[in-house]
Amino acid sequence: MSKYRDVFNARKLENEEFAEEEIQKSRQMEIQKDGKENAGEKPVNLGIKVAEYRRRFWVGQAKLQGVTISEVIIDALSAKFGEPE
Repeated sequence: MSKYRDVFNARKLENEEFAEEEIQKSRQMEIQKDGKENAGEKPVNLGIKVAEYRRRFWVGQAKLQGVTISEVIIDALSAKFGEPE
């Protein structure tokens, strides 16, 4: 039975990741529509390695608060280093 549970959990995780990506894409489109981003700026990936348990916790907390991990990371980096000129 654990084999099926593993398959189910893996599929569930894939669905959650897909949903997170879709939310991020839709928010990026909203930002672009609002004109908050410069016309020449194109969003790019910024990857970091974290422990899986932390990632799960942070993703859950972000969903509960209705924000994306990207928004939180951008806010943290902006607070720490400021904005480019």
